[in-house]
Amino acid sequence: MDGGVPSVNAAILRGGLALCVLVLPSACFHPSFDRSPCDNRSPCPSGQLCGSDGFCATDVPADASGSPADGSATDGPPSTVDAELPSSDGSLPTLDAGPGVCLGTFASLCIEPPQSAVTLTTQTIDTATSSLCAAAAPNNTCMIAGSSITIPNNQTVTVTGSRPLILLSTGSITISGVLDAASRQADAGPGTIGAGAGAGPCPTNVTNPSAGDGGDGGGGWGGSFGSAGNNGGGSGLGGVGGLAAPAFSTAALRGGCSGGNGAGAVSGAGGAGGRGGGAVLLVAKQTLTIDGTINASGAAGAGGSSIGGAGGGGGGGGGSGGMIVLDAATVNVAGQCFANGGGGGEGASISVDGEPGGHSAAPGTTAAGGKGGADFGGDGGNGGSGATPGGAPGKSGGFRVVSGTIEELGGGGGGGGGAGVIKIFAPQQVNTADPTKVAPPPSPLSTPVSATD
Repeated sequence: MDGGVPSVNAAILRGGLALCVLVLPSACFHPSFDRSPCDNRSPCPSGQLCGSDGFCATDVPADASGSPADGSATDGPPSTVDAELPSSDGSLPTLDAGPGVCLGTFASLCIEPPQSAVTLTTQTIDTATSSLCAAAAPNNTCMIAGSSITIPNNQTVTVTGSRPLILLSTGSITISGVLDAASRQADAGPGTIGAGAGAGPCPTNVTNPSAGDGGDGGGGWGGSFGSAGNNGGGSGLGGVGGLAAPAFSTAALRGGCSGGNGAGAVSGAGGAGGRGGGAVLLVAKQTLTIDGTINASGAAGAGGSSIGGAGGGGGGGGGSGGMIVLDAATVNVAGQCFANGGGGGEGASISVDGEPGGHSAAPGTTAAGGKGGADFGGDGGNGGSGATPGGAPGKSGGFRVVSGTIEELGGGGGGGGGAGVIKIFAPQQVNTADPTKVAPPPSPLSTPVSATD
């Protein structure tokens, strides 16, 4: 399979990504393709015309009459990249797979069509080092291209590493198995970090938690991305919980943001914040079918630590969900596609460690905050998901005084991570508005149809 992966020559265009993929030593097709949107009410800049694909270009695709879509005349022949007209059976237009094609709305991807189909079976792909990635993928990404791309049923492809993943097909993409770009907190060790997670930039307008008077600490803030994470809970004796940043938007392909660490007077008492979910972009000329699962959810925050009786640290905040972009003529989600936030960790008591938060397992399943481990530790906040994409706040820790002596106190719970971002670019969409199949709600959203329509 490695031998069929094309090399890539990249150019960055219009706030997203632009690819020029070579399987031949000849020059790329349209290496400086200008993709500014246009119509009769929004003319193109001087020297450019509006093509039938709805974008400005110097070399303008002609419509069926041989004239540019904006009605202007053309002296030269029509471009070799053109949009097909809908056929008599009502099928949707796709880009002509001629000697060179430009695919994508979120990102302009210009390629020489790959000659081989790609089937990905169970494996872990490190996007920073894998030989499956094209050698010069743009904007620090890993791209795998094929005439079709399939992840079969009962196969799980886990993607990690510092770069977002792009799957590009000049035919169709079918995800019947699992494409896993989620991040996960481990009880010990680094856990799993989804592809492109935490590469940033992430918000800096957060307030870190502080320690209380008894060595206890406030919970960390939940990570924010497409939706806001939430604040950490305060500790039993005055530790202040971390304050989360508001949600923000981006035009770039990027992963989610980490939650904040919990606080504590003793080093290591605060639980680690969860990492944000990873980032994947799937582009197909024809149909993109997901009857399996794509998961780019954020990791849970770790529970606070008692540090052998000297702790009472705050729980870590949950990581935000990452980003999933689906771009094709038809997108059909019969399975699951989600980028939910991770649950915040529970605060510790002096003698008992807090429980870590949970991870989302489905579009409508909330990642639970950690709870039930430390009697006086504050519970972690739930992660954002579905109809409640914002994370929930961590709860405050408590304390117990006996005969004027503090015998027990707890750290605050970490805030839940906010949901990530799902973007869908497709003239026809099936089940994309179903919250049991897609979460958080995608944007932009064309008028979707149900599977029974």
